[in-house]
Amino acid sequence: MLYEHWGREIDPSALARASGEINLDADEATCPACGEAFKTSAAKCPSCGLRFQ
Repeated sequence: MLYEHWGREIDPSALARASGEINLDADEATCPACGEAFKTSAAKCPSCGLRFQ
């Protein structure tokens, strides 16, 4: 449904990241907002600032 309304304006790789999950028990994960790799011990993405915890 999100794609139907906004999908034409969203980068397909960003849309795929946004629909994923973050495993905070792993050592490292990928930010769903910007795609930056980060240590899951961080409270927010070092690149875009998205808060995780």
